[in-house]
Amino acid sequence: MTDGKPLQLEKPSAFSLWLNGLPILHLVSGFALAAGLCDTMGGRFWLLAAWIYLLPPLASRLMIMVAGRPEGQLTQDMRAYRVWWVLTQWQVLFNRLPWLEELLRLVPGLYALWIGMWGGHLSPFAYVGPRVLITDRHAVRVGRGAVLGMKSILSGHLVLRDEAGRWLVLAAAPTVEPEAILGGDARLGPGAVLRAGHMLPTGRFVRPFDEWPRRKGGAVDP
Repeated sequence: MTDGKPLQLEKPSAFSLWLNGLPILHLVSGFALAAGLCDTMGGRFWLLAAWIYLLPPLASRLMIMVAGRPEGQLTQDMRAYRVWWVLTQWQVLFNRLPWLEELLRLVPGLYALWIGMWGGHLSPFAYVGPRVLITDRHAVRVGRGAVLGMKSILSGHLVLRDEAGRWLVLAAAPTVEPEAILGGDARLGPGAVLRAGHMLPTGRFVRPFDEWPRRKGGAVDP
């Protein structure tokens, strides 16, 4: 209740709803192109693989170059929100089918190169454990010698509602500094920082724009 009136919760915009169709369109169009342009199974496989793995990061990188990187507090009426939502939809296929990324992680350096194509940074000398989830591949920073433990999560966004009932997206890159260890099942929120050489224990969560270890009066909180 606000001033005696029921709080009006904002609904997803038509733009947000229609963009939900991008992931399946991406996948179906890839199969259609592979079947229509190639006569051999090998050719179809490689064309489909290129379509699945290369189109989303290249399209996203181009969009960031043209429209800017979406960061900060975003609402549906902002251009930055629309940019973020398009980038998010390009990544849904990999979130739904995580084995697609696990295949890339089998080849040393290949996954880091792919993250770089999106606009994020993952050192080729960092270790990425099984089932690690990077929700915003264009917005992540992982330094040399860092370790991402099994099923850890680096989230570049958080969605909530503001006091007026509007959708509010907090968007910022989580950062794992060099030689830091993100424990299994541990999570970094948007803008969160895991400091160099430190370990975030298993199952812990660093809130948006916070850091680990936390600092109290200029001293490191163990």
